[in-house]
Amino acid sequence: MALPVLEATRYTCELPVSKKKVEYRPFLVKEQKLLLVAGESDDQSQISNGMLDLLGNCVFNSSEINLREIPIMDLEYLFIQVRMKSAGETVKVGLGCLKCEQPTEVEIDLRKSEMNGVMPENTIKLTEQIGITLTYPSLKSMPEEETSTTESIFDMIAGCIDQVYSGDEVFTRDDFSSKELKDFLDQFTSEQFEKLNNYFMEMPKYSQTISWTCIECGEDNERELQGIADFFA
Repeated sequence: MALPVLEATRYTCELPVSKKKVEYRPFLVKEQKLLLVAGESDDQSQISNGMLDLLGNCVFNSSEINLREIPIMDLEYLFIQVRMKSAGETVKVGLGCLKCEQPTEVEIDLRKSEMNGVMPENTIKLTEQIGITLTYPSLKSMPEEETSTTESIFDMIAGCIDQVYSGDEVFTRDDFSSKELKDFLDQFTSEQFEKLNNYFMEMPKYSQTISWTCIECGEDNERELQGIADFFA
């Protein structure tokens, strides 16, 4: 005799950056295992892929929404929503004391996490005539392989360049090759490159300020958690 099939509860949310509507369900035990395995790895790409696989299973309209191409802030927001509906609105994280470094298990209320700041202007003027338009960072724009920090920054910038304009002429990604884009970036002065770097540095992140008392030395601590990795470390 076949066992009964459990119907999943459906929820909806609106992604904060792209404003797309998403319909999703809580994750199942088998999907939580994928996330736990990914979380044991030090490989950031494996962690991201684990989160992506889980969300791909939980989102009903994933054929309409490419999870690799939506802004990372949207992806983090969606993950937090799915996690709260699946395993509760709090999570316990081990935080090291700023004085003695002893870790203390601290309970965090995910409902209090919020996206700090505003989205930066995505058109950057390089000279009087030349500038670029950037997309918001997504998993698609991130380097697939771990490289040095400098190479990673260059690869991320290259992955986010949507258009290059020169006067009235506009070049889209279909108009130039990866090598041509690399050669273009290599011409930047330090000041021009800093403008691009600031675009990514100013990107909003999910954050929450946490206060706790060390269980070892009694020191009162305060730390701001930023980004989804901090909340589920």
